[in-house]
Amino acid sequence: MNKKLSVLIVLLGGMSFGVLSTIVKKSYDAGMNLGQVSVSQALFGALLLWGFILFKKFSDKNYKMEFTRKEAITLMISGISTACTSIVYYKSLQYLSASMAILLLFQFTWIGNIVECVIERKMMESKKIIALIILVLGTLLASNVMIDGFNINPIGLMFGFLSAICYCVFMYVNGHVVTNVNPIQRSAWMITGATIFLTIVFYKSLFTAVPFVTEVEYGVPLALFGNVIPPVFFSIGVPIIGIGLSSILGSIELPVATLCSVIVLHEQTSAIRWFGIILILTAIIIPVMNKKKASQAQVQN
Repeated sequence: MNKKLSVLIVLLGGMSFGVLSTIVKKSYDAGMNLGQVSVSQALFGALLLWGFILFKKFSDKNYKMEFTRKEAITLMISGISTACTSIVYYKSLQYLSASMAILLLFQFTWIGNIVECVIERKMMESKKIIALIILVLGTLLASNVMIDGFNINPIGLMFGFLSAICYCVFMYVNGHVVTNVNPIQRSAWMITGATIFLTIVFYKSLFTAVPFVTEVEYGVPLALFGNVIPPVFFSIGVPIIGIGLSSILGSIELPVATLCSVIVLHEQTSAIRWFGIILILTAIIIPVMNKKKASQAQVQN
């Protein structure tokens, strides 16, 4: 596969994440509750991923199941991080606009940097500090706090920041736990674990009067755009174009989420908000570009 096609595939994977908040908002309007949204996404995601794996196994004789029982159990437990991210992020969407919720989720960038400094006991690089300052400024502009004042729902704000923290945990787990297993098979086990965990947490709220057709109508798109397309597309494109460029392309999730909220949910936006989003994307790109330049210099030397 050539690099241009790989870039397109990674872009599509990042864009798919961006539509989730809008679908969740629509599912709430249709009468679904937090438990039904979370469990239906995870359940259909697991079914679709395992269906894809079985299809590959029967259609390709060389396709192997690259995991042990211990690794499968470990990945299922790790799936709790995915489940917790869904719970708090989707909970924030009950109190905040879709565009505000995604802005708060994106605060995982500076939270992750602070956690990294604490764990590794090292000072943050000056370029990262500059990027974080730009990120905070961009968030203030994109949230309209400087114009409308701080009128964000406090409960939504709390769950929004919790979603950023949970996403940091998810990223750490995803990058350090059983990384030798095929990415799609890893995702299948993690989503299976998330499904079990979410079912236990929300079992009482799963039996409220919502037609099964409604759960399928919203659960399947959520599963496709959240649990199936991203891991499959990233597993194809990332090895070809590299993690650095993939991180930059993946940040397209933010403008896509904002654009979907404006077009589908008719949320208000402004030039200042878009300028804030551009600043946020710039803050995300700066550290990645620095790493890329450093790696290129090492290769030349």
